[in-house]
Amino acid sequence: MKGISLLIVLMALIPILSRSQEVSKIDRAKNIVEAVNQKDAKMYVENFSKNVKVFMYGEDGNFVLRINGIEALYKNRSEHLKNHPKVRNEIQHLAEIDNRLIMHDKVWLTPDRKEGSSVVEIFTFNKEGKIYRVDVLQQKNLFSPEN
Repeated sequence: MKGISLLIVLMALIPILSRSQEVSKIDRAKNIVEAVNQKDAKMYVENFSKNVKVFMYGEDGNFVLRINGIEALYKNRSEHLKNHPKVRNEIQHLAEIDNRLIMHDKVWLTPDRKEGSSVVEIFTFNKEGKIYRVDVLQQKNLFSPEN
């Protein structure tokens, strides 16, 4: 009887323990920012599903698909970190709504910039807790030389 009781307790704990192993949406956002600050593209993409799609908000008011798939995301982030080796990122605000997380962050492409540039990402998560869609809004002058 003791063995059966122990088995029942263990069976009840398995779902709780597996949920405690899941990475939260907020932790995913923090991991992304940490990956940028550590210049680690591999760490960055670990937060995304294989079929991730990244859309950029255009001047025409529409979102345009810019990155399709995790390999393209890895290549994009690797090139970005290579082109901006002193980039720094800081979370300003996070808001979680259903399966989405909205992050407002500031980006400094070089340390000599006083003001960071605002970026807003809307991350949409799949059932496995990975990001499968990103909608990005960023300041027009983010990449201008004087910024």
